[in-house]
Amino acid sequence: MPKRFKQFGPEYWDKYGVYRAPIAFNLSLIVLLRAYIIWIFAAASMQPDSNIMAIFYQTKNEFFVSLAIASGALIAGVVYSFRRPNAPRWLKPIWRFMKWPLVASACLDLAWLIWHAQQVYYQFSAPIAVQIVLLIWVLWYLLKSRYLDCFFSDWPQDEKQER
Repeated sequence: MPKRFKQFGPEYWDKYGVYRAPIAFNLSLIVLLRAYIIWIFAAASMQPDSNIMAIFYQTKNEFFVSLAIASGALIAGVVYSFRRPNAPRWLKPIWRFMKWPLVASACLDLAWLIWHAQQVYYQFSAPIAVQIVLLIWVLWYLLKSRYLDCFFSDWPQDEKQER
Protein backbone atom coordinates (compact mmCIF):
# COMPACT_ATOMS: atom_id res chain seq x y z
CA MET A 1 0.00 0.00 0.00
CA PRO A 2 1.52 3.39 -0.98
CA LYS A 3 2.56 5.70 1.84
CA ARG A 4 -0.05 8.32 0.97
CA PHE A 5 -2.85 5.79 1.57
CA LYS A 6 -1.62 4.83 5.05
CA GLN A 7 -2.62 8.18 6.50
CA PHE A 8 -6.34 7.36 6.18
CA GLY A 9 -7.17 4.48 8.50
CA PRO A 10 -10.27 2.40 9.28
CA GLU A 11 -12.17 5.38 10.67
CA TYR A 12 -12.51 6.56 7.06
CA TRP A 13 -14.01 3.30 5.79
CA ASP A 14 -17.67 2.58 5.15
CA LYS A 15 -19.59 -0.64 5.76
CA TYR A 16 -18.07 -2.22 2.64
CA GLY A 17 -14.49 -1.60 3.78
CA VAL A 18 -13.75 1.15 1.25
CA TYR A 19 -13.14 4.84 1.73
CA ARG A 20 -16.30 6.85 2.46
CA ALA A 21 -17.32 9.57 0.08
CA PRO A 22 -16.33 12.94 1.55
CA ILE A 23 -19.05 15.51 2.03
CA ALA A 24 -17.10 17.95 -0.13
CA PHE A 25 -17.21 15.42 -2.99
CA ASN A 26 -20.99 15.25 -2.77
CA LEU A 27 -21.21 19.05 -2.63
CA SER A 28 -18.94 19.23 -5.68
CA LEU A 29 -21.30 16.93 -7.56
CA ILE A 30 -24.24 19.16 -6.63
CA VAL A 31 -22.41 22.25 -7.91
CA LEU A 32 -21.38 20.57 -11.15
CA LEU A 33 -24.79 18.95 -11.75
CA ARG A 34 -26.84 22.07 -10.98
CA ALA A 35 -28.26 22.22 -14.53
CA TYR A 36 -29.69 18.71 -14.15
CA ILE A 37 -30.96 19.50 -10.65
CA ILE A 38 -32.73 22.64 -11.91
CA TRP A 39 -34.18 20.59 -14.77
CA ILE A 40 -35.56 18.02 -12.30
CA PHE A 41 -37.10 20.74 -10.13
CA ALA A 42 -38.65 22.37 -13.19
CA ALA A 43 -40.08 19.04 -14.34
CA ALA A 44 -41.44 18.29 -10.87
CA SER A 45 -43.14 21.69 -10.67
CA MET A 46 -46.73 21.20 -11.68
CA GLN A 47 -47.56 24.90 -11.96
CA PRO A 48 -47.90 25.90 -15.62
CA ASP A 49 -47.66 29.63 -14.90
CA SER A 50 -44.26 29.43 -13.18
CA ASN A 51 -41.24 28.96 -15.39
CA ILE A 52 -38.37 27.91 -13.15
CA MET A 53 -36.04 27.47 -16.11
CA ALA A 54 -36.42 31.14 -17.11
CA ILE A 55 -35.07 32.22 -13.72
CA PHE A 56 -31.73 30.48 -14.33
CA TYR A 57 -31.41 30.41 -18.12
CA GLN A 58 -32.37 33.21 -20.51
CA THR A 59 -32.42 30.98 -23.59
CA LYS A 60 -32.86 27.30 -24.33
CA ASN A 61 -29.40 27.30 -25.90
CA GLU A 62 -27.81 28.29 -22.56
CA PHE A 63 -29.66 25.48 -20.84
CA PHE A 64 -28.57 22.86 -23.37
CA VAL A 65 -24.94 24.04 -23.23
CA SER A 66 -25.07 23.77 -19.42
CA LEU A 67 -26.42 20.23 -19.72
CA ALA A 68 -23.63 19.31 -22.13
CA ILE A 69 -20.98 20.78 -19.85
CA ALA A 70 -22.37 18.88 -16.85
CA SER A 71 -22.48 15.57 -18.73
CA GLY A 72 -18.96 14.63 -17.58
CA ALA A 73 -20.01 15.11 -13.97
CA LEU A 74 -23.17 13.13 -14.68
CA ILE A 75 -21.10 10.16 -15.86
CA ALA A 76 -18.99 10.35 -12.69
CA GLY A 77 -22.14 10.59 -10.57
CA VAL A 78 -23.66 7.52 -12.22
CA VAL A 79 -20.50 5.46 -11.73
CA TYR A 80 -20.35 6.70 -8.12
CA SER A 81 -23.91 5.50 -7.53
CA PHE A 82 -22.83 1.96 -8.49
CA ARG A 83 -19.97 1.94 -5.96
CA ARG A 84 -20.92 -1.15 -3.93
CA PRO A 85 -19.80 -4.79 -3.81
CA ASN A 86 -22.38 -6.15 -6.25
CA ALA A 87 -21.50 -3.63 -8.98
CA PRO A 88 -20.31 -4.83 -12.38
CA ARG A 89 -16.57 -5.50 -12.46
CA TRP A 90 -15.95 -3.38 -15.54
CA LEU A 91 -16.77 -0.21 -13.54
CA LYS A 92 -13.73 -0.62 -11.27
CA PRO A 93 -11.09 0.51 -13.79
CA ILE A 94 -13.37 3.32 -14.96
CA TRP A 95 -13.82 4.62 -11.40
CA ARG A 96 -10.08 5.29 -11.07
CA PHE A 97 -10.27 7.99 -13.74
CA MET A 98 -13.56 9.70 -12.74
CA LYS A 99 -11.70 12.62 -11.19
CA TRP A 100 -10.78 13.93 -14.63
CA PRO A 101 -14.30 14.23 -16.10
CA LEU A 102 -15.18 16.20 -12.96
CA VAL A 103 -12.18 18.50 -13.44
CA ALA A 104 -13.04 18.93 -17.14
CA SER A 105 -16.66 19.76 -16.33
CA ALA A 106 -15.57 22.31 -13.73
CA CYS A 107 -13.09 23.95 -16.14
CA LEU A 108 -15.62 24.12 -18.97
CA ASP A 109 -18.30 25.45 -16.63
CA LEU A 110 -15.94 28.11 -15.32
CA ALA A 111 -14.99 29.13 -18.87
CA TRP A 112 -18.69 29.28 -19.81
CA LEU A 113 -19.47 31.55 -16.83
CA ILE A 114 -16.53 33.83 -17.58
CA TRP A 115 -17.74 34.07 -21.17
CA HIS A 116 -21.19 35.04 -19.86
CA ALA A 117 -19.64 37.73 -17.66
CA GLN A 118 -17.71 39.02 -20.66
CA GLN A 119 -20.92 39.24 -22.71
CA VAL A 120 -22.34 41.77 -20.25
CA TYR A 121 -19.01 43.68 -20.16
CA TYR A 122 -18.12 42.29 -16.73
CA GLN A 123 -20.98 44.05 -14.94
CA PHE A 124 -21.38 42.56 -11.49
CA SER A 125 -23.95 39.78 -11.32
CA ALA A 126 -24.38 38.05 -7.96
CA PRO A 127 -25.52 34.69 -9.40
CA ILE A 128 -22.56 34.52 -11.79
CA ALA A 129 -20.14 35.63 -9.06
CA VAL A 130 -21.41 32.97 -6.64
CA GLN A 131 -21.18 30.27 -9.30
CA ILE A 132 -17.63 31.32 -10.24
CA VAL A 133 -16.52 31.20 -6.60
CA LEU A 134 -18.14 27.78 -6.13
CA LEU A 135 -16.50 26.42 -9.28
CA ILE A 136 -13.08 27.73 -8.24
CA TRP A 137 -13.57 25.98 -4.88
CA VAL A 138 -14.60 22.73 -6.65
CA LEU A 139 -11.54 22.87 -8.92
CA TRP A 140 -9.23 23.55 -6.00
CA TYR A 141 -10.76 20.70 -4.02
CA LEU A 142 -10.61 18.20 -6.90
CA LEU A 143 -6.98 19.00 -7.67
CA LYS A 144 -5.57 19.38 -4.15
CA SER A 145 -7.38 16.78 -2.03
CA ARG A 146 -5.15 13.86 -1.07
CA TYR A 147 -8.13 11.94 0.27
CA LEU A 148 -9.79 12.00 -3.16
CA ASP A 149 -6.80 10.12 -4.60
CA CYS A 150 -7.49 7.33 -2.12
CA PHE A 151 -11.22 7.56 -2.70
CA PHE A 152 -10.92 7.21 -6.48
CA SER A 153 -8.45 4.34 -6.24
CA ASP A 154 -10.70 2.28 -3.95
CA TRP A 155 -13.56 0.04 -5.08
CA PRO A 156 -15.56 -2.48 -2.99
CA GLN A 157 -14.63 -6.13 -3.40
CA ASP A 158 -17.33 -8.59 -4.34
CA GLU A 159 -18.30 -10.61 -1.25
CA LYS A 160 -18.46 -13.80 -3.34
CA GLN A 161 -14.84 -13.29 -4.47
CA GLU A 162 -13.56 -13.05 -0.88
CA ARG A 163 -14.86 -16.49 0.12
